[in-house]
Amino acid sequence: RAMKVVIEVAANALNAISSLVRERRNHEAATMIGRLGDLLRRVLDDSSTQQVTLAEELEFLEKYLDIQKVRFSDRLRVTVDVPQELRDARIPSLLLQPVVENALKHGTSKRVQGGVIAIAASRSNGHLNLSVYNDGPNLSADWQNSSAGIGLRNLVGRPQTLYAHDFEFTLRDELPAGVRASISLPYQPSGQER
Repeated sequence: RAMKVVIEVAANALNAISSLVRERRNHEAATMIGRLGDLLRRVLDDSSTQQVTLAEELEFLEKYLDIQKVRFSDRLRVTVDVPQELRDARIPSLLLQPVVENALKHGTSKRVQGGVIAIAASRSNGHLNLSVYNDGPNLSADWQNSSAGIGLRNLVGRPQTLYAHDFEFTLRDELPAGVRASISLPYQPSGQER
């Protein structure tokens, strides 16, 4: 699954680079190529790692979002609210990137003016709670049967294997608009293997 995520990210980035070249936005295309290279090097470094710290996942996500910021220009705003004391928590590698990608694809990209992706983390009752919010349109009535729903179900397969019934993923509409993806998994500080 992790390799598939990386291939999808690279393919999407290359499509965006191709568009930039056709539009003669060569400086932006070159910037995006450099960022894609950084991202791929990071994936190679972590390729055999099943779990990473939340800080490492956020660093990877930042590289992914740097690519997306070139693509969306000033239409993408990102906020990250993750307390320092939670950044050493261990999570499955590449857990957040597909959720953020889904928020971009089905949220931000659907709005002419772009939008906000808000990433947050908290801890309660022995669990690490992660959320990704986008201020795009609400979920469609048949979202669970769409490609987004199927992709998100695939996303939760690996963490459910790691944490069994102690893992929860929910996707819900926010009012007046937007969608929030929430993930809850056991809080596991770095150095404490499951």
